[in-house]
Amino acid sequence: MKQLLEHFAWNPTDRLLSLGCGSAWWEANLILHQTCQEIILVDTNAEVLNPEHFKENIDYFEKKLEKKWECTYQIFNQSLEQLPLDKHHIDGVWVFNAWHELDTWDTILPALKNILKPEGWILIEEELSLQERRFHEGCGKKLLYLDELNEQMKSISFRLNQQIWKDQQSCYLKYQKA
Repeated sequence: MKQLLEHFAWNPTDRLLSLGCGSAWWEANLILHQTCQEIILVDTNAEVLNPEHFKENIDYFEKKLEKKWECTYQIFNQSLEQLPLDKHHIDGVWVFNAWHELDTWDTILPALKNILKPEGWILIEEELSLQERRFHEGCGKKLLYLDELNEQMKSISFRLNQQIWKDQQSCYLKYQKA
């Protein structure tokens, strides 16, 4: 998380969206370290992402970090393309270890482009296939090569702006509208 906070800062006035966020444990921790105006949490699994569990995350990190939550939030258990968001509403999108789980690229990619502001960005933390095709240990889905991910982003006019390796197989990739 230290790398993330050091290299991929956001502004306190930003509206952020986290796609495929699971229980939003990381998001609660990050926002208490560095707040934003609004965080929109998106995961189709309502058993994992729900107001009660997210409030527990906030309470835990408020106590641990001795900080007060100052950000508005919304929780959606729908696919990205179904969200009731205005065009150019979001400053940045986070996708933490979930890009490989997204299936409907033909609708997700245009939806991302639509909701992001003209100077918007997408930050992806993802395990990648390197020399040979790999599959995610948890879900068994294929992991993309960096070139494949870059091509997906290029299809919606985003370019790789920053890349930092987290470990030997995972990296942070920040894409900006071209």
